[in-house]
Amino acid sequence: MNGRLGELPEGSRLLYKVLSGSHATNLVTSTSDEDWRGVYQVPTRTLLGLQQPPETVEVPPDETYWELGHFARLCLKGNPNIMELLWIGAQNPQYRDGYFETDVMGEIIDIRTSFFTTAMSRSYLGWVTKERRILGGYENVVDPQPATKRASHLVRLLLGLRDAFTTGQLPVFLEGPDRDLVMAFKMGDETLTQALFTVDMLTEQCKTLESKANWPEPDPKPIEDIVIRARMEML
Repeated sequence: MNGRLGELPEGSRLLYKVLSGSHATNLVTSTSDEDWRGVYQVPTRTLLGLQQPPETVEVPPDETYWELGHFARLCLKGNPNIMELLWIGAQNPQYRDGYFETDVMGEIIDIRTSFFTTAMSRSYLGWVTKERRILGGYENVVDPQPATKRASHLVRLLLGLRDAFTTGQLPVFLEGPDRDLVMAFKMGDETLTQALFTVDMLTEQCKTLESKANWPEPDPKPIEDIVIRARMEML
């Protein structure tokens, strides 16, 4: 499985490729695109030179890849998009066509719960707060449906964070009432006011759970060890 390695820096190896977006979250509609995300690793020699390789590569129209070191740093920051990538494969057997995972990514996936840290809760809640403030200005527009769809992403992320606090798992593939709730907002079947109310309610719930969960500060050593071994293999 080589993916589209021609678009990556010369000599790179593809470590991970997975179908994300609506297909991964079980929120697909007739207009949904296939969004592919992945991780690549540049040759170690490239990192020793004067020009540093790109940390992210975007391949039009719908593929994004992160370099291994950058991906690891985003894991430690609890970046919501990156967190979800670590849980998609196991939850999405019906979309395994094109799925690709190396031993390096397998090791990172094995320690994915170690990224449930204060950094992750700050990242999720900080992004939601910023977006919520923006969306509040759309309540009186003629057609609030685009904003309601945007709010559905906040609801989905908060549902995931809630479950991470309570179950130690990060659900990406939504089912049952959670899927129905998010899909109703995505399709504009509920008002933006209701969507924002749900965001506020889930935010407060997550803040309460955060104080009880007592998640640790990030520990870089486990994933750093994996990255160093991977770098040595490509030296």
